Amino acid sequence: MTKSSLATVVVEASESNYTKGRKGYKICKITPHHMAGVLTATQCGKIFQTKGRNASANYGIGNNGEIALYVDEENRAWTSSSVSNDCQAITIEVSNSSVGGDYPISDAAWKSLVNLCVDICRRYNFRLVYDGKPSGSLTKHNMFSNTKCPGNYLESKLPELANVVNEILDGNKENPKIPETQTYSQKIGDTVVINGVYVASNSTKKLKPTKTTGTITKIIAGALNPYLLDNGKLGWVNDDVIVKANTSVSQTSKKDIDTIVKEVIAGKWGNGLERKNRLKSAGYDFNEIQKEVNKLI
Repeated sequence: MTKSSLATVVVEASESNYTKGRKGYKICKITPHHMAGVLTATQCGKIFQTKGRNASANYGIGNNGEIALYVDEENRAWTSSSVSNDCQAITIEVSNSSVGGDYPISDAAWKSLVNLCVDICRRYNFRLVYDGKPSGSLTKHNMFSNTKCPGNYLESKLPELANVVNEILDGNKENPKIPETQTYSQKIGDTVVINGVYVASNSTKKLKPTKTTGTITKIIAGALNPYLLDNGKLGWVNDDVIVKANTSVSQTSKKDIDTIVKEVIAGKWGNGLERKNRLKSAGYDFNEIQKEVNKLI
C-alpha cells in the first residue's frame, strides 16, 4: 500500500468505485475537492465504500484535520470527471466547516491540506502550479465538469495553497502545526438542559426556544454543534446553549469570584472557547466572570 505517513486512518473504497493502476501516467498533480458537508474523514470514506457509488478520492480530510486514505496512491480514484486528470492527480476530499454560502473549511483542515500537499510533492518530485487551467499541477473539479466543487472558499484559496506549499518545499516556511484534537466539556451519556435545539450539526436554526432536557448520544469533533441529543430526536447542540449538565460541581467546592478572576487573568483557565467551556463545566457563570476580567484589564 502506498500512502502518506500523515494518513492516520484507512477507509478503503469499494473496488467498484475506482480503477486499479493509472494507465501508465505518473503522479504530477493534486486536485482538492470539498465534501459539501461537515464530516469526519471516516464518515466521508464510508460513502465511497458503497458498491456502485461510482465515486471516490485518494484521501479525505475531516473538519478536525484528520487525514484518511480511501484509494491507494497507485490507483486512480474516480473524483474529477476526467480520466486524464484522475490518472495524474492525487485527489483530496476536504470537509467544510459549515454548509452553504462560500462553503468554508476549518483552520485545522486547511493546515492538513497544506501538509498533505507538501508530502505528496516531495515524494513525487513536483511543485504546485495554479494557473486556472487543466495543464497546471494544481487542478479543480469544475475545470472538467459543470459543478460548484471545490466551493467558492476553497477555490479562492488555491493560489495561496500553491504559494505556501512551494515556500515550504523551498525551505522558506515551516509546515503548519495541526492543533490538538478539541476537548469537550460534555461526554456521551450526559443529561443536559439546553435553551433550544438545532436542526443539524452544521445549522444554527433552532427548533425549540424553551428549555429542553436531552441525553448526549454522539459527539462529532469539529462540528459547529457537536453534541447529538437522543439519537437525533432532539437534534444537535453546542456548549453555548447548555445551561445545566449532570456533572455540575457543588456550591461548597466552588471558589469565590475574585479568586477565579485572578486565575483567569493568570491564564489558568485557558482562552476563548476553552476558557468558556471549562468555567461552565466547573459550575461558574462565564459572562459574570468575564465581565469582571474585562474591568481589571
